[in-house]
Amino acid sequence: MIDRRPEPRPLLLCLDMEADSETLCRLAWQRAQRCSQPLHVLHVLQADGDEAEARGRLKELLTRCGASAETVSIVAGVPEVVIPQVAERSRAAPLVLGRRHRPTVERIYVGSTTSAVISQARVPVLVIPLHGED
Repeated sequence: MIDRRPEPRPLLLCLDMEADSETLCRLAWQRAQRCSQPLHVLHVLQADGDEAEARGRLKELLTRCGASAETVSIVAGVPEVVIPQVAERSRAAPLVLGRRHRPTVERIYVGSTTSAVISQARVPVLVIPLHGED
């Protein structure tokens, strides 16, 4: 008998390597395991970023979390643009982002990457609130 179940869609974890990224990684890895999904990790590199350094930091973070990623992608660009594009190409379900509490003034002038991605994403998005603690 041929197994006709479709391949599980990957969980795409977007990490910015700021505070609480380890918590986000751990929670996403737990969900991927519970749902038998492959974990894909994405980091959007800022214009002045060093790709080799970012790859090393991501590898260390995954090790600390006990996570195993099928793919680790580092893409240069604007996160609000890159993340929805990568999520759609990879057929992610869900796309996992963290949300940090930011002061009102900072949200007004800087904006929220998570809010922008949610409004543009064509795949399911799971937002995990991060509060500086596990």
